[in-house]
Amino acid sequence: MNMNGFARKYMTKNKTHEEFLMHVADVIERQLREWDESCEVYVMKMNNYELVVKCNLEYYHVLLSDKELITLQKQAPYELDRFIWRELRKKGLRMDI
Repeated sequence: MNMNGFARKYMTKNKTHEEFLMHVADVIERQLREWDESCEVYVMKMNNYELVVKCNLEYYHVLLSDKELITLQKQAPYELDRFIWRELRKKGLRMDI
């Protein structure tokens, strides 16, 4: 296993689901900023978690329940990332910004 994979697996086991979501949101924001410096990612907690991506004047929302977040964190080290990227694509976010 490469070092990034090992570190991510460690995080899935030792971070709370909220800390892990914040880490993944940070990773996604860094990738988006490589494509477009105007992109920002926000995470809010109400009844569910809401991840909001803002690129220029466009907003994309991904909702996650506590149960979904915990399940994705337990499934595989990068499953939460994959879920968020899939949802962002469904909402219309272009990956070649």
